[in-house]
Amino acid sequence: MSQVGSILARTSTLLSGNQLLTSLRSGQRELLDLQRQISTGLAVQRPSDAPDKTAAILSLRDKLSERAQHEKNLQFTSSFLNVTDQALGDISTLLLEAKTVASSQIGIGSDDVTRANQATVIDGQLRSLIEIVNRRYQDVPLFAGHQFGDAGDGVFVERFGGVQYTGSTTDLAGDVGLLSNVEFTTDGLEALGALSARVRGAIDLDPQLTAATRLDDLRGTQGQGVRRGSLFVDVDGTQVTVDLSTADTAGDIVSRINAAIEGVSPGAGQLGIDTNGFTLTSGGATITISDPTTGRVAADLGIAFSASGGAVAGGDVGRRLTHATELSALGATVDFANGLAITQGAVTKVADFSSAQTVQDLINVVEQLNLGLRLEVNGEGTGLDLVTAVSGVELAIRENGGTTASDLGLPTFGPDTRLDDLNHGRGVNTVPGEDDLAVVLHDGTTFNVNLDMAVTVSDVVALFEQAAGDAGVAVPGTFSIAIDSMAGGFVLTDNTTGTLDFRVKPIGASTAVEGLGILAAVGDDPTIAGLDVSTVRVESVLTHLMELRDALRNNDERGITFAGSSIESDIDALARARADVGVRAQRAEQQQNRNSELTLLDQNLLSDLRDADLTEVITRFTAMQQQLQATLQVGASNLQLSLLDFLR
Repeated sequence: MSQVGSILARTSTLLSGNQLLTSLRSGQRELLDLQRQISTGLAVQRPSDAPDKTAAILSLRDKLSERAQHEKNLQFTSSFLNVTDQALGDISTLLLEAKTVASSQIGIGSDDVTRANQATVIDGQLRSLIEIVNRRYQDVPLFAGHQFGDAGDGVFVERFGGVQYTGSTTDLAGDVGLLSNVEFTTDGLEALGALSARVRGAIDLDPQLTAATRLDDLRGTQGQGVRRGSLFVDVDGTQVTVDLSTADTAGDIVSRINAAIEGVSPGAGQLGIDTNGFTLTSGGATITISDPTTGRVAADLGIAFSASGGAVAGGDVGRRLTHATELSALGATVDFANGLAITQGAVTKVADFSSAQTVQDLINVVEQLNLGLRLEVNGEGTGLDLVTAVSGVELAIRENGGTTASDLGLPTFGPDTRLDDLNHGRGVNTVPGEDDLAVVLHDGTTFNVNLDMAVTVSDVVALFEQAAGDAGVAVPGTFSIAIDSMAGGFVLTDNTTGTLDFRVKPIGASTAVEGLGILAAVGDDPTIAGLDVSTVRVESVLTHLMELRDALRNNDERGITFAGSSIESDIDALARARADVGVRAQRAEQQQNRNSELTLLDQNLLSDLRDADLTEVITRFTAMQQQLQATLQVGASNLQLSLLDFLR
């Protein structure tokens, strides 16, 4: 009788079914995955698809996203710079036409009628210029720098009979993927000349050191600021380390060092604050403050010294003037009670500083005058400057009955005013080696003045007094010359009596008397009040066009010459500004090309890591279809078998 061997395995129908389902599920899952790869073209869609590639894929995706934003920024930057270049080209064309007008109206062939007609032409060009400099690209002004208002507001606004620039002196910049951002705007100062004329404070206000003074506001005795760190304090041979790395004020320095001294020997001495630095006082003990080998804080604070019985003063730590500086801490004596008389064009206002407590208060007072001015701390942190951004008008800073302007070093006409700065920088023209002017008094007394040695306004006064004295004229009894701090200009007084006119007249080819504003004959009057030739104006394209227009209207040939010369300089400056725009545009274009190349490279790398090889995937898909079909056929056959089929 035959039998089934024990080594043959028996498989139940349930087990066969489960095995079939497992095989089908696995095949269908792989088939679905291959179908997804074919439809999307991606071999990796989830981190779990390829954990070893995930970090690289995410990094490349981030880079491509950044490059896409850089591409948008570059497109905007290039377009903005191209529009700016076009505007600068329009301005250049306009100025060349104005220069031609100026040249044609000098000398023979021009008269008051033709000049008046040309003044109308220049006025039209001025209107066109204002339109050009107020242009915008995508609501961003071309010439406002980084600061501008709403789309309906102009950057150049007509005020006080001139044009005020309301933008900034720094530009907007975009991130285009370089180490530094690329500036795409062009501020008014750069494009149109010195839009901010500056009255520079000639006085060092010398702010004094106080406990509240921040260390960041100190130049340090070595001129490198205060470098934080630790220092050593030695009291009679016992040394301790004092950590000043987190010190913020001069008071912090004093309290920490004094705590260290007290910790070693109570009452041995103390560190104090003087007007310009620190003072170490010893009650008999020997106290030494020093830096570690790698430290600089004691040297920067001027306290690397010793004291043993008495006081030792450290170096000048050089406190800078800042917006937060208290007026009470200024070393210079300043009359804040009377304030400044400021004239902008035809408008005069008084800056009342009587309630000010800090430098910021002074700045706020000037800003609230709404004269197109701003008060600034100078770059050295020693004094104050006044800045105006209104083209085409004259600015004068005078006393308001006190000495505020002189104390701050801000008068446009004062003893220290340089002659080179008079007459809008044209100075005072003298003839070297010859007398420049003659003063004729009522009684016929005459004396000549040579101004070869004059550099400042006070030098002029001294030379007048010397010349009068050499001629036997008593100063100030018979003749005097003074500086009018209220109205600006010189005041000459003749105390003699006689029938002749009191006058100042030029000698030879010298124009010094006109340059000083004292070309006058006053008849019986004992006083000659000179003109203020020291007013400040913004030397901009707008100012020079206005100057040319007004000179043409007034039939002033000399003024036309000066304006034409200024416009010629403006053309040169404009060419430099346009060249700068071109360099930035070229830089942006080069970066666009590089950005495109890098984007293509990153896309290729990302494709290698993430994208599917469609040829391989389709081949595998076909094979999986055949495998699945075979599995279904075998499974169907196996599941149809009965016990009789098995026993047969």
